[in-house]
Amino acid sequence: MHVGLEDTQQIGQIRIDPTNPDLVYVAALGHMAGPNPERGVFRSKDGGKTWQKVLFKSENAGAIDLAMDPTNSRVLYAAIWQVVRKPWTFESGGPDGGVWKSTDGGDTWKELTHNPGMPRVFWTHRRDGFSCES
Repeated sequence: MHVGLEDTQQIGQIRIDPTNPDLVYVAALGHMAGPNPERGVFRSKDGGKTWQKVLFKSENAGAIDLAMDPTNSRVLYAAIWQVVRKPWTFESGGPDGGVWKSTDGGDTWKELTHNPGMPRVFWTHRRDGFSCES
């Protein structure tokens, strides 16, 4: 049974606000085989009847993980992963990936990827996909 988000295909994580079970967040990776607009973080304020896309980086990168602060459910962290699975290769990583934070329940997001203290990562494109070099 679907409760919306039919075209997201791959769901990385689901988080439900412990103080309000109608407030639900979904980390949607999207289609693995190609670009898809149904990627990112989605929020429902009515228990899954309707959904709003609250974080979107690109059609090539989706949300793979979502964490909720156990002491303040309005604080969320999202991991965005650029990935494409092809019959002959698996392209993992890329410039659209990163780490994001919301302090207002998903209304606004701030990218943390390049903040001081975060790992310094350079993405390079190879014939068989992307590699991460630190």
